[in-house]
Amino acid sequence: MKILRTPIVFFCAAVSALTVAILKALVVGGLETMPPLRVMVFAACGFGIVAALIEWGLRDLFSGRVRTKSDPATLQAPRDAAPIDTAGVTSVLPDASVLSARVRPIVFREICPPVPEAALSFYGGTPVGPPQLVWPRQRNKPGGAPLSFIMQWNCKELAREDATGLLPADGVLYLFADLTWGYPFDFEFVHVPGPVEAWQPLPIPSDLPPIFGSDGVHHIPFCSPEMSNDGPDVPRLMPRWTFDAVAFECPSVSPNGFWPGGAATAEALLRAQHRGGDVPVPARRNDGARPFGRPFATFPHDYAAVRAVASKVIRDLRHPQSWFMRDLPSSEREAIFDGWRNEARERYVSAATHDPAARLEQLESDVLWAWMEGLQPLLRLGWGSLVERCVNISLGLGSELTGVIPEDLIASCVRDHALAYAYLHDERPDHSQPDALKTWDARRNAGLLKEVRSVHAPTPNHMFGPPSYVQGYVEEYMAEWVQLLELSTHGAISHEFGDGVLQFMIRPNDLKERRFERVELVASAY
Repeated sequence: MKILRTPIVFFCAAVSALTVAILKALVVGGLETMPPLRVMVFAACGFGIVAALIEWGLRDLFSGRVRTKSDPATLQAPRDAAPIDTAGVTSVLPDASVLSARVRPIVFREICPPVPEAALSFYGGTPVGPPQLVWPRQRNKPGGAPLSFIMQWNCKELAREDATGLLPADGVLYLFADLTWGYPFDFEFVHVPGPVEAWQPLPIPSDLPPIFGSDGVHHIPFCSPEMSNDGPDVPRLMPRWTFDAVAFECPSVSPNGFWPGGAATAEALLRAQHRGGDVPVPARRNDGARPFGRPFATFPHDYAAVRAVASKVIRDLRHPQSWFMRDLPSSEREAIFDGWRNEARERYVSAATHDPAARLEQLESDVLWAWMEGLQPLLRLGWGSLVERCVNISLGLGSELTGVIPEDLIASCVRDHALAYAYLHDERPDHSQPDALKTWDARRNAGLLKEVRSVHAPTPNHMFGPPSYVQGYVEEYMAEWVQLLELSTHGAISHEFGDGVLQFMIRPNDLKERRFERVELVASAY
């Protein structure tokens, strides 16, 4: 992340100068020998300004930028990146392939529920490939642990969407990466040519670490950091979500070449989501809370759901809200909480001994639901979100009982995985007008609010297209490089990069020649 250090450097330098002057006076001649305060402040400020100017001029030398290539022998900054003018626009004109890539991004339309194992384009799960494919390992950290599998693409499908002709047209392209954080960040793109018909899921290395390392207990929705700090109950594979690669015409590109937000892009993503069919008539979004109750007859249906519920109980009772059950005497209140905590820990530990995707027999499910009913005062808060989270987990894990999940819960998950969706809602206050909230409230009370249509379309993971604007330096690549891939946090598929954005850049000729070891990573943050 780029940090605005100049004011901090000024302040630290000025305070240091004052401190040194005071210490010197104390040691040498006493405080009475010090010059007037205004003189000291002026001198300290001058020293701070000089230090800040030096920091500003040498910022690039101390910026902590992450420039990582997948080839460990070339972990260095590019020596021939395009120069940037003062307006932030590259002074070297992009060639035709760069321009073609920039205006036609390829996005990944997630399929919910995921399709069977025959698909070759998917996030997470077990990679599918030929027996001779060697699982990549870390090259720049001690131990050489296997990299986590992030995703793979069916190159035949990619080629149909590729406006540049640079992407491979057969076989499969894979991405593996080190998700344990820390510099250097190891990653590897691997292209294996076809034919692909006889390929099978690859053997999982016995020393493959848990995803996200020790941080996995914080990021996996059916894990609990209160129960484990070393991550033995964290899965080693990410949830598996299949997708279709879909290209669309970027409606505009900002003057500095970054990903354009706004309504036009949202509408384009909505059309991409429904390409090949009509965009459905938007419905009014239901913002009401789901009442507490058993969502379907077999809930909880798998051990991941049990762990997700137990994790919430343990988390919420770690520091209970002061208003919760405050009508009870404190001793009785604490006794109830202690009992709930102990029960949740027991349920979690028991469930963690099973495959998270394994089904629960009906009798065991009924017993666990009776336990959850006893926790209604706690679980009813955010119950709808918890149920939807359990369903999404089950779909990503390929749970044995996904066929019993009701259609309305599946529909909620479909919306969360969509590139974009339209919905209806009451008009919102126009804050550009005076007394906007007062006027809006009066119109609402009179039943005069208009129903308007909006489109929800977060910036998607994508190949090609403009990079997102973050506090990094990707603009230095934009004249002569194409963005092979941009990834950011996507909670629906359990991709957690915090506020970070991973932008993988490659030169067009290197992409054409399949020189994926020359990919460079720009790791930035908002």
